[in-house]
Amino acid sequence: MSAEQPQGGAAAAVEVRWNGAGPAAPAEERLAAALEQFGCRALQRLRRPLEVSVLLCDGAAIRGLNRRYRGLDAPTDVLSFGQLEGAAVPAAGNAVEGSATACAASGPARGSAAAGSTEAGSAPAPLAGDVVIAVDVAARQAAARGEAPERELRRLLLHGILHLLGMDHADPPAEDEPMLSLQERMLADLQEQEQFPAPAPRARQPSPVKGGMSGVHREAAR
Repeated sequence: MSAEQPQGGAAAAVEVRWNGAGPAAPAEERLAAALEQFGCRALQRLRRPLEVSVLLCDGAAIRGLNRRYRGLDAPTDVLSFGQLEGAAVPAAGNAVEGSATACAASGPARGSAAAGSTEAGSAPAPLAGDVVIAVDVAARQAAARGEAPERELRRLLLHGILHLLGMDHADPPAEDEPMLSLQERMLADLQEQEQFPAPAPRARQPSPVKGGMSGVHREAAR
């Protein structure tokens, strides 16, 4: 898990897991760690000290979730399951976007601390919810855009986080959607310099997401 704690407040925390119970391969671990840092930086930029749980899977697994929770028997790119509906979203300041602060280059070891844990005396970050991303679908969309798969994965993670914060868009979305404009601006601002691999996801049954399945959003990140 990657976490960054502002002085005197709860940490923004992002945990990325691969679908399935077995240990992740080294390339999968590197991909998860890079996405954790990017998600943490996005939450900092948005001034939202929240925890987000992310599950990486394949198109078959996300199709099962889409069928079960939305009644749509088709794969999609990303789903969000919010836990903050009806509650105020914690924020530091009034701005939608704050100044970007990079996560520590060597944060706590993944899986070494309880989700949302922080330094002594600070409050744990509230769980914003879960984002489920189909890696193979993201790779196909990246190819169609002429972009690297890692950029599309960042885009989908950011899109899911914005939905968890209560933002929404028309379906299909218009070109000038405020949510998508913010998404693309932040993606450009937060784009990391290093590249990371996007290995093929494991074909396994989906693991339960961390916070349950209320508040499902189908994402259209274009």
